[in-house]
Amino acid sequence: MKEILHPAQCISRVDINPLWGKKHIVWDLRRDVNILSGVNGIGKSTIMRKMAEHLEHADVPGVTITFDPSDADGIPFDVLHGGETQGLGRLLSRYAYCKADRQTFYRVADELFAVTEKTIVRTPEEILFRQDGEVLTTDQLSSGERQMLAILLTVLVQDGMPCVLFMDEPEISLHFEWQERLISIVRELNPNVQIILSTHSPAIIMSGWMDAVTEVTDITVKG
Repeated sequence: MKEILHPAQCISRVDINPLWGKKHIVWDLRRDVNILSGVNGIGKSTIMRKMAEHLEHADVPGVTITFDPSDADGIPFDVLHGGETQGLGRLLSRYAYCKADRQTFYRVADELFAVTEKTIVRTPEEILFRQDGEVLTTDQLSSGERQMLAILLTVLVQDGMPCVLFMDEPEISLHFEWQERLISIVRELNPNVQIILSTHSPAIIMSGWMDAVTEVTDITVKG
């Protein structure tokens, strides 16, 4: 990722022209949560991918991102794809060095994993779980549990700093109740994160975030 000398607080607008050689996208974003909706194949994932590529390289043709404040030269960001946990090992390595409030992390993890009677072991060096008197490593968790842990750690290691979190269909592999709580959990761990996600899950949208939903057709410039 490029060095950011003067980081932004959030992204205020993205302009993509053209998208797939035919669409012009102009999207004004909220500071807190932005949910991109639309039918399969309409361009949700492509819009977010182009935004992330521009943040990484700042030279993606046809993509313009406006920051708040406007004179910022970038913003830290993370990208999560639903059902993928390949980055969990890297996150576990960073866990020992993060300075964020771990008590909130521990409490949230205990609440989420209580359904399978797991509790997180309070240790600053590594992440282990206890279940029925047995200590479990992260390799022994289910795919959904590992995905949720990856989300929690991604946000935790942001150390409460302003940043952008892209989530592409994060509901994949997640229990319905976890989908309902996903946005509130992320914002509890880092109130300064700007969330940009695509989803087909009514559970995520209906949990108090209907006004944060934007249809791709509504940000497509006509003519």
